This record gives sequence, structure tokens and C-alpha cells, in this order.
Amino acid sequence: MKYPYFTLSFISLFLYYFSGGVSATNIEIGIVGGEVHMNGKLTEGACSVSAGSQDMHIDMGQYTTHSFERVGGLSKTGIPFTLRLTDCKSEISESAGITFSGMTDPKEPDAFLVSSAQGGPVGVSGGAGYSGLGLMISDEQGHQLIPGIAPVAFHQIKDSEVALHYLARYRASSRNIYPGPLRSEVWFDIAYP
Repeated sequence: MKYPYFTLSFISLFLYYFSGGVSATNIEIGIVGGEVHMNGKLTEGACSVSAGSQDMHIDMGQYTTHSFERVGGLSKTGIPFTLRLTDCKSEISESAGITFSGMTDPKEPDAFLVSSAQGGPVGVSGGAGYSGLGLMISDEQGHQLIPGIAPVAFHQIKDSEVALHYLARYRASSRNIYPGPLRSEVWFDIAYP
């Protein structure tokens, strides 16, 4: 494709005019920078978990399938339990709480899984260990603690020992409840604000 002489001349003038009349300019940009040094301190935490709270086994009691009349129905009684923290140092943190984690109910992810078989795989059809129940944990103010989410409320550290009180109860997550030995595995970590 050939361009007429006039078109090429116009393009050359246009480029020359908008480039400031300089055909070639060298610009040097100096690299200006530096380093940032950050310092901190790593501690083990403000508290430790007491020996009696490290591997707890809580008897949730016995229920009948008729105890849960509808989806979302709660067991009539909640089972209280206490986690004890020791060697607390208020100079490291003024408050502490607990984050609970574990497998969640396949139909209600805000509740922990409750299986009705001893270690069997879990399905949502009622076979292979699915109980139709979820396990809820709430703090002493009644706030439900969602699996894997930081606590809603923290307890003030005033002494070297802190007792944190909780309530566990079952909630129906299915219209059908399947009998069997009930089992849940829940882990916890100390959380600081």
C-alpha cells in the first residue's frame, strides 16, 4: 500500500509538533528507594489450656427420635461444660476467647457434625452414619459459636486462671432423625482480639 507524499508529510509534521520539536530525547529516571525494617516479638500466648481441658469427653445424655419434632428443633436440655485457661498474663492480652472448629453438618454448616455410627462415613440420606442432628455450642451469654469463626465475646483476663463456660445442645437438621450412638469431634483454640 502506497501513501501519497502529502499524507506522509502531514504525519511527520504532526508527530514532530506533538513531540515538542525534539526528534530524540533521552530521559533518565533514577531509582529512589530504601528498606523498611520491622521488628516484633513472638510469645506463646497470654494463656495456656489447663490439663483437664485438653482432652474432654462430655456425656450429652440420651434422647429419643421424638425429642426433635421439626427441622431446627433443639434438645430440651443443654449440656454445660467449662474450659479452663491457666498461666494467663494480662500484660500480653487483656482478654481471651475460644474458637471452635471441626466437621460441620452437611445440611447446616453453622452446626457441628453429629454421626450416629462409630467412625463410619457420613452421607445425607440417613445411611452410613448420618444422624439428622447437628451440635450447637453457645457461650454463657447465649451467642451461638459458629464453627471456625472467631468468638463474638471475649472474657477479660483478671487473674492467672480463667474459666470459660459453654453450653452444648443438639439441633435437628433433617426431618428424619436416625438412632444410634451419637458422636461429635470438636477442636478449640484460644483466640485473642
